[in-house]
Amino acid sequence: MMSNKSFLPCTALVALSLELLTTASFPMLAQARSLNQELSRQEVSNSPPHFPRSREGMSSIFQARAVRFRVPNVGTPSRRTSAAVRGEAGTVPDSCGNSTNEQLVALLPPTEPALTVAEYPTIFVSLPRTSAKEAEFILAKDNDGEKEVLYETTVTLPSNPGIVSVSLPNNKTLPPVEVGKSYRWYFSVICNPQDRTDEPHVEGEIQRVEPSPNLVAELKNASPRDRAALYAEAGIWYNALNSIAQLRRSSPNDKAIAADWAELLKSVGLDTISQKPLISSLN
Repeated sequence: MMSNKSFLPCTALVALSLELLTTASFPMLAQARSLNQELSRQEVSNSPPHFPRSREGMSSIFQARAVRFRVPNVGTPSRRTSAAVRGEAGTVPDSCGNSTNEQLVALLPPTEPALTVAEYPTIFVSLPRTSAKEAEFILAKDNDGEKEVLYETTVTLPSNPGIVSVSLPNNKTLPPVEVGKSYRWYFSVICNPQDRTDEPHVEGEIQRVEPSPNLVAELKNASPRDRAALYAEAGIWYNALNSIAQLRRSSPNDKAIAADWAELLKSVGLDTISQKPLISSLN
């Protein structure tokens, strides 16, 4: 019987002989084998890297769009702080019970009109600490230089300061905001119902536009966070702000959404109120 020591060299010799015979007698087969080996090496080198499946790893790979507002190249400067008469501009007058340095601030971009694609947009205001219980909201339409009041309501104020919103009601009593028309809204804190001459108020201009076909297509497949970014990039303020506000209310502990909100406000110079709490809708 042949020993293992003598068998191994013979086996290697046979294998080498077969390899030489294949290379010499069948060159095409040898070339094919070499090509397959090369392709296998390339597939390994070109394969995508392994990504971690943890939540942190995935968030670092698929980043949401930055929510920064692109200010349109049209319009006039907006006045975002209160026009209170007594004391420093924008402070809460003594008739409200507290005289503070906090301001009533409209959440608006630097220029007006601020744009929307919504038939019934939502307006946001930063409310200072005040003892006032109510505020008045008015929507008016510009008809040949005359202001026509379309909607008027009194809302109950929260007890704590923060950012509040008022949505135009989608009902038969108020027609939708028309494309290309100018509207103006007014928000007034009612400090003294018997004497309303000194109450702080803010106002803003709304203009509805039709979204571009490209924007409509992008919005169709976008995530909720990316929709806000798309509106901001298109200069459509009210929709961008309301989109992020809805996400904040539904996910108040989401740090990424809170960062989007702060980024949007900072992009229009509202840094001082970017960290104020988003309290509630007033209607």
